Amino acid sequence: MTKPGTSFLVNFAMASALLYVFRGVLWPFTLALVLAILIMSLSERVVRLLPRARRWMVFAITAVIVGGIIVASMAVVIEGASRIVGEIPAMLARIDQLLATVPAPGGGRLSLEALAEKVELGPVADRLLGSVQDASAGLGLTLIFLFFLLLSKPMIEKRVESIIASRGGRGLATVLERSFSGVESYMYVQSVTGLMIAVGAGVVMAAVGLDNALFWSLVIFLFSYLPVLGVLAGSVGPTLFALLQFPSLTPAIAVFVGIQVVSSIVGNLVLPKMQADSQNIDPAASLIAVGMWTVLWGVPGAFLAIPLTLALMYALAQYEDLRWLAVLISHDGDPTPMEPAE
Repeated sequence: MTKPGTSFLVNFAMASALLYVFRGVLWPFTLALVLAILIMSLSERVVRLLPRARRWMVFAITAVIVGGIIVASMAVVIEGASRIVGEIPAMLARIDQLLATVPAPGGGRLSLEALAEKVELGPVADRLLGSVQDASAGLGLTLIFLFFLLLSKPMIEKRVESIIASRGGRGLATVLERSFSGVESYMYVQSVTGLMIAVGAGVVMAAVGLDNALFWSLVIFLFSYLPVLGVLAGSVGPTLFALLQFPSLTPAIAVFVGIQVVSSIVGNLVLPKMQADSQNIDPAASLIAVGMWTVLWGVPGAFLAIPLTLALMYALAQYEDLRWLAVLISHDGDPTPMEPAE
């Protein structure tokens, strides 16, 4: 007889292998599903504010606006990335110039070439570049999936209702309701707070006079969807290019510190009030989830890690044998705080 622990590890390994093998299709579909949930949530909020508006018209306008924002953001990212690629040689030369002023241990001077000899940067850079290229190619597939998901929304709802009725229980319905609600709340909170951080960071970069401030603001907005260290990682790029643009270190320091101050204000004053119970995930579990989904799906997995982990937590909580995993993932030890009393 197979032990329960062994069976769980085998199932986990098989599921991870399938997620990795079919990642080229799965992550664009998952992202499209998350965006579809966001569009439906926004349209419902508009309908509540404008009760006389026709639901289908509000839904269509919201979908067009969100799709337009995605396409415009892609255009800004592509244009900004192309400029950055052209400036990389100058950036490396500038970093070498700064490193030359730092005494190296044992004498001599530091340089990128010397550091590269000690650390194999080639494989890491190739893997990161390949992941970014796959992400760019998958965004087109995401828009196609999103179009068909929104177009076939009534049919999908009927099929889901039929499946739930055939199972004769509320388990699947509960998981779906909590997953959709959790993803909706997460996307809303992170979008609003990320926009606040991006606007504040944009003001800081514009005040300093940094080039491509709009591009870097968008980058910081996207990185705000990563838990804990997202904004910190997103601020590295504009800081490095501030080193390239300005002869002194002061503007680069101002950019980095200014972004961290804005992030700290939003993270400590705004985010806790908005977040409430909408993201009941332990910070350590969030970092582990980001790492695992990044390994499986690359860069897109990092941005989808929290919504996927929320859905996984609600699903695990429905099974007594696996509920302990949901408890470990949750922040307060109760993975189903909104569960109705029987």
